[in-house]
Amino acid sequence: MKNFLFALLVLLSLNTFAQKTFVNSNKEKAKKIDLIIGKYHDYNLFNGSALVVQNGEIILQKNYGKADMGWSIEATSDTKFRIGSVTKQFTAMLIMQLKQEGKIKLDDKINDYLPWFSKTVGSKITIHQLLTHTSGLPNYTDFPDFKTKMVFENLSGKDFAVKYFKDNLGFEPGTKQNYCNTSYYLLGLIIEEITKKPYEEVLKEKIFDVIGMKNTGIENPKQIILNDAQGYDFDYDGYQKTDYINIKTAVFSAGGMYSTANDMRKWDDALYTNTLLNDENKKIYFTPSLGDYAYGLSVQKHQNFLGSGKNVTTMAHSGGINGFSCNIARIPEDKIYVILLDNTRAGKRGGQLEAIIDDVFRVLYNTKVDLPKPLIIFEVYKKMKAESVEKGIIYLKELKKNKFDAYNFNGFENELNRLAYKFLGERKTDEALKIINYAVSEFPNSSNIYDTRGEIYFNKKDYNASKKDYQKTLELNPNNDNAKEMLLKINQILSPKN
Repeated sequence: MKNFLFALLVLLSLNTFAQKTFVNSNKEKAKKIDLIIGKYHDYNLFNGSALVVQNGEIILQKNYGKADMGWSIEATSDTKFRIGSVTKQFTAMLIMQLKQEGKIKLDDKINDYLPWFSKTVGSKITIHQLLTHTSGLPNYTDFPDFKTKMVFENLSGKDFAVKYFKDNLGFEPGTKQNYCNTSYYLLGLIIEEITKKPYEEVLKEKIFDVIGMKNTGIENPKQIILNDAQGYDFDYDGYQKTDYINIKTAVFSAGGMYSTANDMRKWDDALYTNTLLNDENKKIYFTPSLGDYAYGLSVQKHQNFLGSGKNVTTMAHSGGINGFSCNIARIPEDKIYVILLDNTRAGKRGGQLEAIIDDVFRVLYNTKVDLPKPLIIFEVYKKMKAESVEKGIIYLKELKKNKFDAYNFNGFENELNRLAYKFLGERKTDEALKIINYAVSEFPNSSNIYDTRGEIYFNKKDYNASKKDYQKTLELNPNNDNAKEMLLKINQILSPKN
């Protein structure tokens, strides 16, 4: 009996020690993650709600900065943020639920449900191809009119699609993968056609109400949403209010949702159960197609992940819409879930939300992680503003050569492009041209950079130079509809019809 009691005490002591070690380990991880995200926040690279879960336990749940800068209201885990394209996994879930109910098949065609859509392509593109971005349809949010006209429309989804969607395929359906908001907009219309209910009502009935997501919905421009975050853009000089967009019409089922950190945790929990889908259909939902894209999620297998010795699967997606960025990532093998909700469009500043998640993963898997660094372009802009663009570019070259390790060069191409647009928006065309010329020297194979320079030359009325750059844009990216339309305009200017 004494030996039994002794063994029991030893076992209890070991269990207590293991529990304390686990708690201490989680506390240490929380401190490291908080320090890292706090630095990103200090460098104007994140502002909003963060939630980190491992093995089903919350490691970190914290908010950084203001939900409303005008009223100085702090963000909370129940603050509602636009989540942009993270909406796609919910749209895909509704399609899979309808499949499970026998109301749709994945090899059905668009025209089986939307007979008004172009017969040329609607009779050949399948539901599966819409879900996996392999339809070949042009991405409507890349159209030149999107930011200047389409975002202000107040139409029904069908009327919006009829008015704006094009059927000029970029490739044969199923042969390639190219991210396409058009596809997910059409999926929302198909959901409405099958159910005979508005998309947002179907979401509520089949997902939100089922798993208790009480603070999630589709944004309506006339609706007052309690506890919602205001959207901002960082413009190098500081934060400013974001531009207007009619979310319900302009993005709809491709990216129209808002949610909270707490509600998104409920969504992740539900994906481990059969509450929304059975095992057979969940397997289809999570299986990647071309480009590692499954149904609303990018799914990748990793061997020896981050040198941890573990083989894992990452499931991730980003979202970005006026004034907001969102990133989610999950690793089912270790029940890891990271959600970042930002109301300053931080995702456009060098892809920093992905960088934050990568750093969080390194902490969770006990691998080496460095503290974040300030974005190089912010430092260079100060020099440009204080002195000149020319001296700023010289300064940039010096920093790249002598202090490269002190700065963050993530998204360098995109940041140069954004900075050029800042000066262009201020009608400082010559300064914008100097910046984009430097960008061309750094990224000679970037179609986006040539597209921007073509626009700058067009503004300067140097149409021959503009034409040359738009031609180069199409050479590098044959699917660039903006370049095609601009070349038509330029040709009409250079060779007007009598």
